[in-house]
Amino acid sequence: MTGRPADPAAPLITVIVAVHQVAPQIAEAIASLRAQSLPDFEALVVDDGSTDGSGRIAAEAFAGDARFRLLVQPNRGLSAARNAGLDQARGEFVAFLDGDDAMAPDFLELLHRAILEEGTEWAASGLALVYPGGEERPHPGLHACDMPPEAGRLPLTDACEVARIFPSAWNKLYRRSLFDGIRFPEGSWFEDHEVFWALARRAPLLAYRPQALYRHRRDRPGQITGADSDRVFDVLRVLDRLGPVILGSGMARAAEGYARLSARLIHERALVIRDPARRARFLTAAQAFLQHRGAGWQADWDPEISRGLGLALAGVLPLSVVVQGDPGPALAALDAQGMADFELVVLGDGAPGVLPSGRAVRRLDPGGLTPARLASVLEGRWVLLLAPGEVPLPEGLMRLVNLGERLDLPLIIGALERRGRGYHDGWTDNRVVPGLDALPVWGGEVAMGGAQALKLYPALGNRLMRRELLVALPGSPGLGRDAGSAQMLALLGGLQAGRAGYTRLAVLSVPDRPVAIPGTGAARRLLSACPALPDLPQGWQAVVMLRLARLRGGGLRLVGALAGALREGWLAGRKAAPDPDLPRWVRRLMSRG
Repeated sequence: MTGRPADPAAPLITVIVAVHQVAPQIAEAIASLRAQSLPDFEALVVDDGSTDGSGRIAAEAFAGDARFRLLVQPNRGLSAARNAGLDQARGEFVAFLDGDDAMAPDFLELLHRAILEEGTEWAASGLALVYPGGEERPHPGLHACDMPPEAGRLPLTDACEVARIFPSAWNKLYRRSLFDGIRFPEGSWFEDHEVFWALARRAPLLAYRPQALYRHRRDRPGQITGADSDRVFDVLRVLDRLGPVILGSGMARAAEGYARLSARLIHERALVIRDPARRARFLTAAQAFLQHRGAGWQADWDPEISRGLGLALAGVLPLSVVVQGDPGPALAALDAQGMADFELVVLGDGAPGVLPSGRAVRRLDPGGLTPARLASVLEGRWVLLLAPGEVPLPEGLMRLVNLGERLDLPLIIGALERRGRGYHDGWTDNRVVPGLDALPVWGGEVAMGGAQALKLYPALGNRLMRRELLVALPGSPGLGRDAGSAQMLALLGGLQAGRAGYTRLAVLSVPDRPVAIPGTGAARRLLSACPALPDLPQGWQAVVMLRLARLRGGGLRLVGALAGALREGWLAGRKAAPDPDLPRWVRRLMSRG
């Protein structure tokens, strides 16, 4: 089998390049095609009514290369541009390149070879997600996939398995005959899905190569996938049209696969909706669609789908976020969270009443406010406290809520990113946490006794508490705005929880040193006022005092903390192990006897 078309003058492959308002990126896309290791192709560059000179720049980029042709049409949308290319394609195989993306040099060669080797009608590859700052993340092109499968064939006979595959047209190579009688639906966004499922029914075996052969740009201004407009409702119309296609496909687990796909697509659209009124309308429409289709909210299969969104669809507020101290650093990050279904509460003044997205901000007077009193006025199922200087990472809230809902535990803990020093797993000594190394990437359950609670890093925003846990904190020190109070809240919450969920994925950005670390005298008063905590090892106060002194910096502070611990008798018995990052001489003094 040669793979050559019947007409020897025709190219082996036709690449259709859809172009619209991508002037800064189109030259890179064209260059990636000209660099292909398999040169036997034609490229149909379809300028879909660009007004920024994209077509001219593309033509300049391929000038002198007879394999390229520029087709110009009035703006009719991505589907129309691809269909125009399909109508003029001559190759036996066809591929699609979006004008703001790029192909790896061996994209065409490796996927063409994959089709021939696997005996399929089409092939898909992994991809690299390219972000505005230049960061690139490899992705297998499969949802709910910790490790990509090896090169081979993916059967498309089980709807749940088909729903895992990226439906995107662009990371694939197809025999052109697959598109006989099939075109992209015009006038609608999210057009790839309908074509993908139609092709899956027609050719139920897909060659797969895990290499990142396609470079897909993310978060570019103007991208359809990031648009917060009423066009997000198109996804419900697409899902409605897909219902009969999937349910009547003859695939195994068709109804479950359709429910999984519905949850993922609704989740993806909800990620970009910031306008509160539009979000409320979308949630209402999505819930009505799910009820009409009897689909339910199927988020369990994919750890990246928001379980908080499922709660919101059911009328339950998933989360209350409480910001202590100066809220400024955290507000922009909170306004941009992917999981946007939470109430925002600021303790004290200094926050606007409404954020740029239109999100309301509720202010509370922190005077005399204990955790139990705070919990009584919050509405969320979960509570996240942010200490001064703490900023949630873009997916931080969703990761914590997802793990909390999956494990149904009162306390959930995540890792940290320190702004100058990098990743931190959230424990001052993770050796005391049994089974930590065996947890899956998205997290699991850990024991939370006194030894583990004592080793929690003094931060708050990397831990999620059920509202009932906040109420039950024993003898709490209150909601102080310093690292000492944060340490005590973390410790008491860990003791009260008994067991916790933990993920190594970072959920929070923190300063290298916590804000407002108390001095030796203030730390001694805070610890001395704490009620008896028999679950903690003897001398635990000395461990906390030395930790705070170490974070504060300077050898004299460590000496003062040791002297204070001796005066208070906290070193008697010496059962509490010191943090491993303390200087050796301090650890030796604490371990003697």
